[in-house]
Amino acid sequence: MSVHYKIQNNFVEFRLSGAFTMDELQKVCYRAILNPAFRSPMRAIIDTSRASTGSTSSEIKKQATILRSIKSHLDSKWAILARPGSLNFGMARMLAAHIGRDGIETCVFADRPQAYRWLFDADTVDKAANRCAFPPLSEFRGWQPYP
Repeated sequence: MSVHYKIQNNFVEFRLSGAFTMDELQKVCYRAILNPAFRSPMRAIIDTSRASTGSTSSEIKKQATILRSIKSHLDSKWAILARPGSLNFGMARMLAAHIGRDGIETCVFADRPQAYRWLFDADTVDKAANRCAFPPLSEFRGWQPYP
């Protein structure tokens, strides 16, 4: 299986590796929220850094739909990890844009510690130092989600 999850104290991490099916992603998402260690609402990290870059935009949209299907169990702030300077980073941005259409604040990071700071310390540290490499699309003036 190329999709895994890990639950820690106050967050759940979904790791997407290589090529995976939408069925795998959906099963792992539901397995995570049914795990006795899961305490809703949890913060979410989606690690796409090892995911295949062969996904189409349609597949990424389906991934976002599956991930959003469990949003009622998660906090409204999700960090996405990607490989810096690669096609993978661009695909993670596309995933973030689709997830963010549904009132979920998403941000893509190439640095895990920075993602943790953004998720957990955003209210207590210098926000300028911990901004995403690319702000959520909703911050752009006049931006409207695609229909």
